[in-house]
Amino acid sequence: MRVAAKVPRESGGSFTGELVRSLTVVLATTLVFTDARADCRLELELIGADLKGVELTEQQKQQLAPLVDDALKRCRLGREEAAQYFLAKARAVAGIVREPDELDEPPPSPDKN
Repeated sequence: MRVAAKVPRESGGSFTGELVRSLTVVLATTLVFTDARADCRLELELIGADLKGVELTEQQKQQLAPLVDDALKRCRLGREEAAQYFLAKARAVAGIVREPDELDEPPPSPDKN
């Protein structure tokens, strides 16, 4: 018989902090079990890191979750460009601006299928 131990949670945590932690755990867990390409995995990790400490409104949270989910689905299917498109939209919703460096590829096309 297995008994699961309950881990005490910190009280008084913000919803945004909980959202970021949840997204990070989901993304990290998914990345372990998926066969996504390295660029897609890296971008998912980066958006999780970018969201840490970002204050989001309720509307932004509701807009952000499906975009990250869509990106994750496309990443799993190997549809790199489509995943990048949804991640770019998610960053825009959250107000995250990433400065491109010389190794970055051009922005993704709006082909979301």
